[in-house]
Amino acid sequence: MTYSVGASHMYTSPCMLAAAVQLQPGDVIEVDPGTYTDACQLTASGTSTQPITVRGVGGARPVFDATGLDLSGSGPVPRAIFQLTNASYWVFEHLELKGGTNGSNNGAAFRVTAGGHDLTVRDCSIHDNQDGAMSDGPSTIVLENNDIFHNGANDGQSHNLYLQGDTVRLVGNHIHDSVGGQNVKLRTRYVELVANVIENAGNYEIDLIQGAYTSMPNANAVLVGNLIIRATSADNNSQTILFGTDNPNDTTPSRNGALYALGNTFVLRNASNQLFHVLTSPSPPPATHVYLTNNIVHATVTGTRLTSDTATSDLTTGSNNFITTGIAGVPAALTGTLTGADPGFAGSADYHLAAGSPAIDAGDAAPMYADGTGAMQNGRPMLEPTPPIGSEPRYVVGGGVDLGAFEYGNAPPVGGDGMFGDDAGNGTKKPGGCCDAGSSGGGAGLLALLVGVAFRASGRCRRPSARGTHPRRRTPSRSGTDRP
Repeated sequence: MTYSVGASHMYTSPCMLAAAVQLQPGDVIEVDPGTYTDACQLTASGTSTQPITVRGVGGARPVFDATGLDLSGSGPVPRAIFQLTNASYWVFEHLELKGGTNGSNNGAAFRVTAGGHDLTVRDCSIHDNQDGAMSDGPSTIVLENNDIFHNGANDGQSHNLYLQGDTVRLVGNHIHDSVGGQNVKLRTRYVELVANVIENAGNYEIDLIQGAYTSMPNANAVLVGNLIIRATSADNNSQTILFGTDNPNDTTPSRNGALYALGNTFVLRNASNQLFHVLTSPSPPPATHVYLTNNIVHATVTGTRLTSDTATSDLTTGSNNFITTGIAGVPAALTGTLTGADPGFAGSADYHLAAGSPAIDAGDAAPMYADGTGAMQNGRPMLEPTPPIGSEPRYVVGGGVDLGAFEYGNAPPVGGDGMFGDDAGNGTKKPGGCCDAGSSGGGAGLLALLVGVAFRASGRCRRPSARGTHPRRRTPSRSGTDRP
């Protein structure tokens, strides 16, 4: 069934519909533009092939404003505007959610709990809640092309995203300006962050630490093709990406996996910035490691570090990275490193490559990562961000893969679109790149199905980059500390 909801319909909001109708797999709830001021627990489930969908229609995003609502989580009262309570296979599209608060500072826009799993959110604006989204249990969360900003209670314990569970995939989102907390805080077992713009956190940019499922094998985190820009000032200016645990004495051991950073652009803008910090339990899992390949690490100020300490440096290997001269803490185990004062960006706030950049054609053609099953996958980016939000297919142009999140002159190859593996002339297909995305880290691969860009090493004409500048929101720094 397709249900229309809004001021002119029998059911004036999705929550009223869900309370009156037993929703079934495949149902679609089309929401008229307007402002909605209720919240609800959702208990119906779709299926993997027939999710239940809630989507805005008719132009402007419908606004769900929870200002003043009871989101205490007491009894049937939810802790979020939309709370999936033992409900699974839901899709939310083209909505705006704001104002989710409660006295515990954990009111959220979305929450998945009590055994619920498989939530997909795309093309939504999620802002000014105490947490943008929260989850626990066996949840699998996919967030695509959303604007997620200014969430947090300014206590250091609430975040733009605070997710636990089995799997999280973030693709093409703009995640920025958290209020006193992290932009991305994940206690999820397997993590993929692909072609996002993540910037200006009130505290850390990315926190990949221990949780209920992370002691399981292959608790890997994969960062491919992201643009990550550190705030000029934050409550904790040193930490940028924390991996492993936030508390070495926690009875939950540190994450049982590795961090793979492949083809990202990192920009450090405070002298105290340290890009990676690996913090572990007293006996770290053997899988603990950081692999860096094909990245650009650029600092606009002096005093920054690539690794925060000797322990992190000793756990870090990789190749083919551009690292701005003067950044300290560069592990000796990194090979093929390019250095210089300037990676050759197109502008001061445009991190595409300009003609003559040393990062052009300097990458490893097939960097590898271990997915959530432990299988090795080709980690060459198949998507690149379209700042400030969204993504587009990324191609290999010219003589090789470029370093960083953007391919210079990105365009389909002459004579073909390069999608889903171009025929090599002998009935075979050339390999694609990142990422696998089966439910729990295996399976057919969500991003391979989305873009499947094939590798070509020659025969392209480059187009000069004509990108504009990248506007960024800014908010005052907030204080607070994080909690485990």
